[in-house]
Amino acid sequence: MKNISLFSLRSAQPILLALLFITTVHIADAQVIFQEDKNNFIRLVKKQNETGSDMRANQHPFTLQEQDVSAILSAIQVVKNKNTSTPLFSNEQVALLAAYLPEALRTATAQQDVIFALSKEKRYLAGLKTQTYYVAGSIFVADDQLNILIGEFDKVANKAYEMAYDPTSQGLVKYDFDFGNRKQAKFSFDSPLSFSAPGIELKTKNRFDWVVAPTQLAFEAPVEKETLSPANRENTPSKKDVAGSAPLPAENDIVARFKRLDALKKANLISETEYAEKRRQLLDEL
Repeated sequence: MKNISLFSLRSAQPILLALLFITTVHIADAQVIFQEDKNNFIRLVKKQNETGSDMRANQHPFTLQEQDVSAILSAIQVVKNKNTSTPLFSNEQVALLAAYLPEALRTATAQQDVIFALSKEKRYLAGLKTQTYYVAGSIFVADDQLNILIGEFDKVANKAYEMAYDPTSQGLVKYDFDFGNRKQAKFSFDSPLSFSAPGIELKTKNRFDWVVAPTQLAFEAPVEKETLSPANRENTPSKKDVAGSAPLPAENDIVARFKRLDALKKANLISETEYAEKRRQLLDEL
């Protein structure tokens, strides 16, 4: 019996090593730009493997200013009915993308897309209860336009599921998100959109999940030197530091919270007093 078990273990070893290699490659393919938890992140991933004209390389790296990102994303509205519409992105989501998307596009290669998943909370029952919703999609620059693929809008967090599998709210539950697709999917985002800024439009009339916005910013050649927006220099480790000493998960969480706090302050979503208090609390946790 012992010989059979040993033989089985040895036989399975190549398979286990192969699975480990595949997992490692998959993780390496996703380059984290911002991550607060398993369901709030902005990452760089390998460009979708499409056919035809969509095989053309993205115009990355690309320089885009924070104010341009904010203006574009704030102008996209989801039409509920004839008289009602709601922003595709909340103010906080716009602030986070405006802070980190320029860095992502500067860092991206021609074969990478930016993907994102971000949460927001809505209050109901006179503010007594809250519900978490997610927006997810991908962004890239092509044909001198900022392309936004909408994969999810107001995806509802399953509180019952989270309470069952993560009763102490440790962030163990990871949702599967749709990040949009260049090739139209059967069940893609299909809510009508409206735009409050000139030049923003649908990529094609029959698709509500693909938005394009014009940009006149110059295409840049790749550079080796890491560049960070001034707002994100503080608390951001260099590539050398990251490679030399990988931070613990708790440290990653603290850094992400510092970045999010800075983004909220820059977007004027919190007061100076609130910013100082929250920053002091984070420093106390170090």
